[in-house]
Amino acid sequence: MANTNKGRKVYFCTTPQPANLDQSQFEALTWTEVGNVGSVGESGMNTNVVSYDELATEVTQKQKGISNAGDPTIECARNPTDAGQIALRAAAATKFFYAVKFEDLDAPDANHTNTVYYNRGLVAGPTRPNGRNEDFILEVFTLGLIQREIVVNPQSLVAPLNTLLPSIAGVLTQGSTLTAIPGRWLGEPSFTYQWKRDGANISGATGATYTLAAADATESISVAVTGTNSAGNATATSAATAAVT
Repeated sequence: MANTNKGRKVYFCTTPQPANLDQSQFEALTWTEVGNVGSVGESGMNTNVVSYDELATEVTQKQKGISNAGDPTIECARNPTDAGQIALRAAAATKFFYAVKFEDLDAPDANHTNTVYYNRGLVAGPTRPNGRNEDFILEVFTLGLIQREIVVNPQSLVAPLNTLLPSIAGVLTQGSTLTAIPGRWLGEPSFTYQWKRDGANISGATGATYTLAAADATESISVAVTGTNSAGNATATSAATAAVT
């Protein structure tokens, strides 16, 4: 479903971040919301396209050059007491790098989070557009972003729940390949697998398929499927097959 910018929030971390961060490191930071935000400027990676022509060139050769992580602006109705705006003003007086987070209001339902965008960079400004008697007093900050943006799409708040047990497809003959069918799950999880021989784990057999070996002869095979999402994980095991021939 398409969404608008209505309800988007801007957060700022007041602790300088001198090195690139991954998603888990961003999520561990303490964030202060910036209040009275009216507009957020363009962000995202913009890569230069460079070209070169030789004397014999018929069509210009092109290749990617240097990328810019973005220089978005944050426009605020000036509020001298807002903690987020105070933090931006203080950061703008330094040459340090700070983390910033944008959160959309786009969760598809109550069981999902919103989309979140993380980045890190300098803070410059504020500039003041000023204006006429009915114009709000605004301050505009510019973020000089310096790492590749991390986008976290809506995540399930419901831990995985299996509603139909996994099963196994394939021929139970030595040398044949079996395929794990995960079953049905709530929570939109990703899956990992552990194949079992007569109930015991088979070392190294952790893919979605398993090729029957000589050691499987006369034994039954099953597979444990673990579903994982941001809210947790759960494991469900298939019924055991008949004996391998």
